[in-house]
Order: sequence, then C-alpha cells, then structure tokens
Amino acid sequence: MRILITGAAGLLGRAAALDLSADHAVTAWTHRRPVELPGVREVQADLTDPASIVTAWRAAPPDLVINAAAVATLEASAQDPALAQRINADAAGEIAALAHASGAKMVQISTDAVFDGTRGGYLETDATGPRSVYAATKLAGEVACLAANPATLVARVNFFGWSATGSRSLAEFFHHALSRGEQVSGFEDVWFTSLYQRDLIELIVQAAGHDLAGVFHAASSDRLTKLAFGRLIAEVFGYDPDLVRPASVTTLGTDVARNHRLDLDSSALAAALGRTLPTFRAGIVRMYEDRASGYRSLVRSHPGGSL
Repeated sequence: MRILITGAAGLLGRAAALDLSADHAVTAWTHRRPVELPGVREVQADLTDPASIVTAWRAAPPDLVINAAAVATLEASAQDPALAQRINADAAGEIAALAHASGAKMVQISTDAVFDGTRGGYLETDATGPRSVYAATKLAGEVACLAANPATLVARVNFFGWSATGSRSLAEFFHHALSRGEQVSGFEDVWFTSLYQRDLIELIVQAAGHDLAGVFHAASSDRLTKLAFGRLIAEVFGYDPDLVRPASVTTLGTDVARNHRLDLDSSALAAALGRTLPTFRAGIVRMYEDRASGYRSLVRSHPGGSL
C-alpha cells in the first residue's frame, strides 16, 4: 500500500513513517527539515501554500493518507492563530479533497481538546466546546475534512511515546526527570486517556482497513490523572514513584485555558474493530520494551523538524 504521512517529523508522524515503511511504500511530506528515515521517500510540501500541496500530492499519489501535520501546542497556536487555522484546518480540508478526488483513504488526526473538559467520558456524539485556538482550529479541521470528503476517518486522540528530540511527549518529561532522580509534578486534577504512539498507529491503520468513516475516539481503555500516569511511568521503568508529587493545573498561571477532564470513551471504535483497546499500563510497558530493544534510538537517529 502507498501511504502518505504528513507531519512526519512530529511525535506521531515520525513513528508512523518508521513503523509503516517496513511493509508499505511510505512517502513523508517535509518542509523545513528532512526526516531521513530509511525506506521513506520524502517530498517537499509547504502546507501554507495550496499549490504546493497539489504538486506534492501529484508527485506521489497515495492509497492512504494520515494527516498528522499540525500546529500542535496550545501556546504556538495562540501565538499565531492564522498559521494554526491554515495548517490545522484549511490545509487539512485541501488534503481531504485531494484524497476524495483520487479515491485515497483519508485519516485526519484530531484531538481530545475539542471538548470543554468539564466532565470527561466524552462520546463522539457529545457537544464539542473548544477552549483554545488550538482546539478550535483542530475542530475546524474535522469539519473541513468531512465537508470535502465524507469518507474521511477523523481520529480524536491523545498519545505519548518516544520522539526525535526527546522532549515532545509527557511520558518523556516524566522519564527524563525520574531517571535523574529528580522530583517532578503531576497534575492530580487532570484526567486523560492517552495511547502509546505505536498502539495508536496500529489502530489507525486497522480502522482505515475497515474503511471506517466519520468521527471516532481512539484512546486508552482506561483513564488516569497525569499524577497517576507519572507514577505508573516510574513503576514500569523502575524509578521511585514518590518522586512524582501531586500538583494542580490551576497553579500554572498561564493565559491559555487548561482542561481538567478530557478522557474519551472509545467504545465505538472498539466495537467497530471487534477488539479491546490498549490500557495505559500496556502502552507504558511497550514503551519500556522499545527503549530496551533500540527502537527509541532508531526514532532519535535523525531528528526532524517541527512540521
């Protein structure tokens, strides 16, 4: 299968390119910096330029596109709302339209942040309520993709794992501090349902193979606070869980709205695929095993750029 991955320098996209290139013909769209992964073809694409998107698509038409490109943080999106709108929404819709015209399967990576975070346990049918520029533009991307291509699979996600820079994942944040014996804070009032990046990649490909369309939540089958997540990282990796100290997200003191409850209900995806989705513990154990096997080093061997 010919697979196109946008955002291949990012936390999810890089792992997807690395994993899927073992069995498929993978093309990565790059712009600022090369991805430089073995077996992955790179095509230059400037997502701020609609013409560049069309040219890059024609250079390597895919059977499946995983759009993981994003202005991916609350802070970066707030600092440049126009760029966030362009990358997270407008470009996503243009890619979905190209997929529709060519018969390719489109997977749009969205986020749990489209909800207001007041109660958690969100279903796909629940009302959204984005509280940041990032969340609003990612929700606009969902709308744009489904309008241009109703067969789009929109995956609302939260994920962790090993990154090229070693600093893009909450799990890495905990791991690095704990490995040095340092105390670190974990929010006891923030709940989430995060998947290990490689588990998420497998789910996405499986869902695309089932030709699922519309919005699905792709998240862990259990929920944790970020405090409990940090302590579970410590337990699995053999560090001291007491180094992870309880804290409240309300103490951050930033102008960017932070949500308390973004845990997703993924039962619809589990039912559609006929399987149980991974737990936090299973993902962290796999992350630990990937460090031991050398996968972490492989991810970091050729650090990429930001988009």
